[in-house]
Amino acid sequence: MFSRISKNNMINKIIHLLIFQLIAMPSLVIAGGGMPAAIVQVEEAVNIEIAPIVWVTGTVIGRFDSKIAAEVEGTLETVLEVGDRVEKNDVLAKVDDKTYHLALNEIQTEVKPIETMVEFFRREAERLEKLAKQNNAAKNQLDETQTSRDEALAKIRVVKARLAMARDDLNRTTVRAPFTGVVIERFKSPGERVNAGDQIIRLIDTERVEVQARIQQASFPHVNSGDQLKIKGPSGEVDGVVRTVIPVGDDVSRLYEIRVEFDNSHWPAGTAVEIATPIKEKQNVIAVSRDALVIRQSGVVIYKINGENKADLVPVKTGVSNATHIEVIGNIKENAKVVIRGNERLRPGQAVQVISGSDR
Repeated sequence: MFSRISKNNMINKIIHLLIFQLIAMPSLVIAGGGMPAAIVQVEEAVNIEIAPIVWVTGTVIGRFDSKIAAEVEGTLETVLEVGDRVEKNDVLAKVDDKTYHLALNEIQTEVKPIETMVEFFRREAERLEKLAKQNNAAKNQLDETQTSRDEALAKIRVVKARLAMARDDLNRTTVRAPFTGVVIERFKSPGERVNAGDQIIRLIDTERVEVQARIQQASFPHVNSGDQLKIKGPSGEVDGVVRTVIPVGDDVSRLYEIRVEFDNSHWPAGTAVEIATPIKEKQNVIAVSRDALVIRQSGVVIYKINGENKADLVPVKTGVSNATHIEVIGNIKENAKVVIRGNERLRPGQAVQVISGSDR
């Protein structure tokens, strides 16, 4: 009886093992050749213009980076700290203005007496004009009065100009931000004396940033203002637009500076990036997505889907490329469907099940 139970247990184990193996087998469609149909994603080969590119290094910088200087002489009362954020026209530093207030008040006291004198000569000239019609003596006095009036008018214009300059000097004791930004360096501290032109702080615009890069001589003829270039940074790629190309090469490196605008608030000033820059004229080529390439010891191949929904292996040679596509030279025509996902384990002639990117 014991041997019968053992025999039944062994049979049960074998049945369970077979059931487990059946469950574990992939539920894929079997092709005629016995290989399971591979799930793949495809894209069409395209006929596009491609310019060969090289990646050059660049740095994100503030569009405006200014060393703000004092405009009048005096002792600093206040200066912002490094790291302080300011809006346009906010106060960055303050120079002691007592002397400038006194100078303004002194000039203001000169204005009233001269204005009174001008008014007196004006009225006197009007009176003498009436008398001058009757006798020559009044006419001579009129000429003298008019001359004195004109001299007083010229004098008051000079004083008012000095008054405007004094007001301007007083206003300049307050150093204001020319743009919104962040204080990244401080050259002077409160209590220090400054002269006009002495640098006080360095302010950088952190909201409007751009990339500063230097390109090769080969790229210079093919990069122009308004061109769109790919920028590769820490968090991926973005499109940038060339704002300007400096048409003067460096004497030592023979490189040319470009500035590229882009919209990415995640890359602060100082971030290292790379820019794809063309080095030749654009060429019309048959190109595929870079993901379509399969690198093997024998060379580069891609898989093309034929009319029977099977994968044909096509050896190719690669040519020029841009940031997303690469030229392929081989038995590939425009609009041919090539595998860009799932091609790593494909076998020639294997049936495929094509899905869209959203199905994955």
